[in-house]
Amino acid sequence: MSHFAKVENGIVVQVVVAEQEFIDTGALGHGWVQTSYNTIGGVHTQGGTPLRGNYAGVGFTYDATNDVFYAPQPFDNWVMNSSWLWVPPIAMPVDEYFYTWNQETTAWVQGDLRPIPEPVVVPVVEPVVEPVVEPVAATEPVVEPEVAVETPVTPETPETVQP
Repeated sequence: MSHFAKVENGIVVQVVVAEQEFIDTGALGHGWVQTSYNTIGGVHTQGGTPLRGNYAGVGFTYDATNDVFYAPQPFDNWVMNSSWLWVPPIAMPVDEYFYTWNQETTAWVQGDLRPIPEPVVVPVVEPVVEPVVEPVAATEPVVEPEVAVETPVTPETPETVQP
């Protein structure tokens, strides 16, 4: 499946997920241009080939001459860079705070501290160690010499003789 943007008068009015063959049938009308969900600023975030500058969103512009999508300009004094992204006239500070752009003062306003992520604690699981039982060395079995036991024979007496 791929993403497609419906472009009317250079503006994206709808984005759908569909097969190219379905778009080609014309069932949804015409004016559909493929866009890549993983393309931002001319870079494919998954290491693939970027497609048309940026992923298209409703309200984005499709520049057919350059074959790119780009977002609406957020403020009058922001300019588009070579990656088809809008950048402020002053770079946002990079530190432990959140910032918002104030157009009236044309400056960044410091906000709250960014939350410090809790460290991930992985419990240490001691491996179960089975005791190693060394095999006992095989020895020759001790064979005791057989001792003949003689059973005494009693002579038959006449009382026990059967006629």
